[in-house]
Amino acid sequence: MAYTVDASFNAFYDEINLGGDHRDTANKRRDRIVELLKNDFTILEAYSAGSIPKYTALRGHADLDVIVALHYGKHVKDKLPSVVLQNVRDALSAYRTGVRSNGQAVTLYYDTWPSVDIVPVSRVTDNGGTVTHCEVPNSRTESWIPSKPKEHAALIETASTKCGANFRRIIKMAKEWNRVHSDYLTGYHIEVLALKTFDSNLDDLPWHLHLFFDKARDLVRQRLWHQVSYVDDYLSATGRAEAVKRLETAYSKSLSAWYATHGSNKDHATAIGFWRQIFGDRYPAHG
Repeated sequence: MAYTVDASFNAFYDEINLGGDHRDTANKRRDRIVELLKNDFTILEAYSAGSIPKYTALRGHADLDVIVALHYGKHVKDKLPSVVLQNVRDALSAYRTGVRSNGQAVTLYYDTWPSVDIVPVSRVTDNGGTVTHCEVPNSRTESWIPSKPKEHAALIETASTKCGANFRRIIKMAKEWNRVHSDYLTGYHIEVLALKTFDSNLDDLPWHLHLFFDKARDLVRQRLWHQVSYVDDYLSATGRAEAVKRLETAYSKSLSAWYATHGSNKDHATAIGFWRQIFGDRYPAHG
């Protein structure tokens, strides 16, 4: 519980933030994945990705992604995404696995946190042999999605340096809002929304959270291009409409919450009440 908005946001962040440096764990899991797959696949490159190494993960709701670049001619050419994913599962048949709900990775379950989402990709090169991007399998649509995970992670790091610590805080808080309001958006989509919204110092957390919801409701209404592909192709018409409706509600309530303590206004109880409606039970109540 908290008596001021500042205290409530600090407590909220402590509750949702996955603290600490987990890079050593991520690297060990990556190396183990390579060891398990190397007898069945020619692996050109493997690296950790996802919210954990980008420091945008939520406590209790984060797994580790390991990107595994496979030899195209041997393992990807003329094969459907579902076949490539199944081949990875077959190579791990001695272990408990599953296909991630978005159809883009094989999950290897560990007895201890974190489990690993293995994303088998192919590398795309230009005429000079330079790698331009990778392609991620989508077994739900049997298509390959162009992606630049390393470059995206670099954009997050650059924006965090430019905008300050609140950039990653806002991403995590937006992910928690999404989680408690039916989880229509992917974490990657939320990160891109933040990249499209902010480009300067974020020194007023309540106001900039409101600004995020304001900009996001417009960005989610239409298709959103980022780097080499649309980030929202996974959204159905219904899913997009529902996400926009929830963003509209968050926009309205965040404006009321911000105004309750803006300037000479000191109604922290009302503000905290609105923020708790937006972010759910992990946001502390007033008192």
